Amino acid sequence: MSVVRTDKENQEAELAIQIAKSDYQGKLSEELKKYQQKAHMKGFRKGKVPMSVIRKMYGKAMLADVVNNLIQEKLGGYLEEEKLDILGQPLPSKNQKIYDFSLDASEDFTFLFDVGLTPQFELNGVEESTIYKIPKVQVTDEMIDKEIEALRKRFGTEIHPEDGFRDDDRLLLNAKELDGDQLKNKGFETSFQIMVSNIADESLRDKVKSMIKGDSFHFNIYEIEGEKSEEYVKKYLLNLEKDEMDKEVGKMFEGTIAEVNRIALAELNEEFFNQAFGEGEVSSEQEARDKMKETIENYYLRQAEALLFKDFQEKLLEINQVELPDEFLKRWLIASNENLHKDQLEHEYPDFTRNLVWTLIERKIKDKFELKVEVDEVKAIMRNQIRQYFGNYPVGDDVLEGSVDRMMANQEQFNRAYEEAMSDKIFEAVRDHVTLEDNPVTLEEFQEMVAAAQAAREKHHDHDHDHDHHHEEE
Repeated sequence: MSVVRTDKENQEAELAIQIAKSDYQGKLSEELKKYQQKAHMKGFRKGKVPMSVIRKMYGKAMLADVVNNLIQEKLGGYLEEEKLDILGQPLPSKNQKIYDFSLDASEDFTFLFDVGLTPQFELNGVEESTIYKIPKVQVTDEMIDKEIEALRKRFGTEIHPEDGFRDDDRLLLNAKELDGDQLKNKGFETSFQIMVSNIADESLRDKVKSMIKGDSFHFNIYEIEGEKSEEYVKKYLLNLEKDEMDKEVGKMFEGTIAEVNRIALAELNEEFFNQAFGEGEVSSEQEARDKMKETIENYYLRQAEALLFKDFQEKLLEINQVELPDEFLKRWLIASNENLHKDQLEHEYPDFTRNLVWTLIERKIKDKFELKVEVDEVKAIMRNQIRQYFGNYPVGDDVLEGSVDRMMANQEQFNRAYEEAMSDKIFEAVRDHVTLEDNPVTLEEFQEMVAAAQAAREKHHDHDHDHDHHHEEE
């Protein structure tokens, strides 16, 4: 047996597997004898069916089977020995001669296969002369004020003012059903809490803010919070049980302000600084503002890196124009996906080739910088995933490591974590070998950039199988 390779145009090659009679004759005779020994046929004892009958009845099928096994063995061996870098799998050539597999012909066979060759190219765009701009959100005093106030509220104390109500106050209303302008005899009563800012009608909201504890006002319970569903009102404001949902209750109520809850902001003192920023990290308001600015910058930097990774992809795809064996790939996709129709193929093919070229670029980056993922790095990814899953709930070491062991034993989960770790390394390698320039943007501009990237991502979601950098656009 021999294999002859003929390179063709458009990144394709033809492999001709030549099988002589001497290559298959011995194996065919062996298979025929095996079958003869176990053959049951009317008129003959087991194992006594004449070879001529066996050859006539089963010879063609056995020859085809023997030859097919030789083809697969030789083709696989050739690809491995020659380290032939191909895309997809070999396909039978359109020029293949049809054989009858007659035992009388005693002929040699030649089987032709088309293969798509992986294009060879020099990786460009991962050098110091390549410039990328990374968006940097300009942190304003207003942004810092907002975050500091949120922390002061978080570590503040609850107070109960009796007048001078504000939008961020929470009211406890004792509400009674009305009949006209008067309380309804044996009418429905309920109690619920509502933020002053959630009172939909502006004039009513202003009226409530001018009241004091114990004052009352009339309102439509179905409209007080704006466009809330009837189910919401019955469940959360009227406090009806599931089996009471059909109960008839009027719309108009008199609400009495029974209690007001307000969070008094924490003082800007040592106790607050230690609670909010960690023991001894901050000792003054200015240091707190500087620390908060750094925190905000780092928060948006993580999102900016996700945008930067997308920029890496787009620019490297643009710089590295790679010629693919398109005709072969389309044939292979249809052959390997029985439900893939031609129209669907033409629609999805551009996304497929984009992802394929990106995979080839990733491979070049891995080889260029000798990137490897160690088992401990895969486990670190898994631990992070588990902690994110549990959120704020503490996870014991036994539970954490047990979960990691189970994930390591699952091939699909292992592959996902491995790809994420490698994707991080690819991002870091590119980032460390190109020139990055800050692109100052406002928060609004940055949010528009994130939204645009998210829209583009969703547009290609059905076809996009590239390895995204794990920093998500939040």
